[in-house]
Amino acid sequence: MADSGRQFSWRQGDLLTGEAAVALGCCAQEDAGATFVVVISHDCDLTAEIEKEPLAELIVGRHIDKLGGDSYGKTARRLHIEYQTPDGPVFLELMATAKQKIEKQKLFELSPRNDIELGGRGIGILQRWLAARYHRAAFPEAFEDRLRAAVIPGRRTFLKKIELILSDGGEHIRGLLFDLDEGVNIERKAPDDVYQLGINVLYDSAKDEPTAAAVAKAAAHALEVLFSTAFYSEQAGWQNICLQYCDPMSDNAITVAQREMLKQWRLEHMSLQDDPPQPMITN
Repeated sequence: MADSGRQFSWRQGDLLTGEAAVALGCCAQEDAGATFVVVISHDCDLTAEIEKEPLAELIVGRHIDKLGGDSYGKTARRLHIEYQTPDGPVFLELMATAKQKIEKQKLFELSPRNDIELGGRGIGILQRWLAARYHRAAFPEAFEDRLRAAVIPGRRTFLKKIELILSDGGEHIRGLLFDLDEGVNIERKAPDDVYQLGINVLYDSAKDEPTAAAVAKAAAHALEVLFSTAFYSEQAGWQNICLQYCDPMSDNAITVAQREMLKQWRLEHMSLQDDPPQPMITN
């Protein structure tokens, strides 16, 4: 049996020391200072008897300078997340493909880093990000085809422009919530058979809400301009997709009913054919 003190010292979100990361084969000695290995197994699995849960799951990350468009789990394949240290916040990038499993007994022979921690809010973000890879909001393929095929002036694609808008929002924008045809899944055919779309730009109300609200307002305006450029003309009106509204929304104001109706839209979840998504409850 594992030493109980070590067993209960580990929690989801804890970081390995550099020495432990090297000893467990997560990184080379020369990379230890720049590598951050996070324990992502749930607390219940960590404290379960080794006979029932023999393995622990880790994810290998790296240090970044600031939070970008991948904060708050806006994309399921990459997460930017904030840890706290005595000297201030530290920002990490985690990749979903960088997961590893180790024997839990080996983990319990070590102790987590005590100079850096993930707060309760951060743990919630980490958990939602881990779950998002397997619980994805499904949209009609015809709708996503229209997003992919949208034509705008300049060298950047329509989707790249959305990515840049979210990236500019950085640590303040939590995600885009789509209200598409009031939740009815329809595969529309002709360009004049338009999808009716509403967008809520969800922003973080916990840190500097006035700034976050202003950033979300600017992002909403940029999205309005972008959709109008791609799908509206004076001659034909709205074609393919009609943007009915695009509004900033505080995460402190969204209701339970809205959470059940709205779907979070993610850039990388654009194909039902290649990777069938499942309905997602937006938290």
